[in-house]
Amino acid sequence: MSNDVEVLRIRRRRGDVLKMIRQGHEEQQSRMDDFEVWSWMQDMGFQVGPKQTVTMLQDLAVLGYIQFKQGFDNREERTRLREIELTAAGTALVIRRQSNDEVLFG
Repeated sequence: MSNDVEVLRIRRRRGDVLKMIRQGHEEQQSRMDDFEVWSWMQDMGFQVGPKQTVTMLQDLAVLGYIQFKQGFDNREERTRLREIELTAAGTALVIRRQSNDEVLFG
């Protein structure tokens, strides 16, 4: 698979996740955790593992589009993200559906 295709896939996946988080906000649902995001991605047909999901969410936080509480689960020996929410920049991006170099809305 070419690098361009992979970058496009990552950008589109980020856009879909941001839209899904926004939908949860609009419906006044409880804030999700990384497992719920991963489960949703599986239901939508994305071929991504739990660790890839955490990495993608961390990337979205570094980009300033989401925030969450992060901890380490010693029993499962993995990073856990909880109370995922959009930042003001993430909300503005999703509402405008304005793609950029990091996120693609399709």
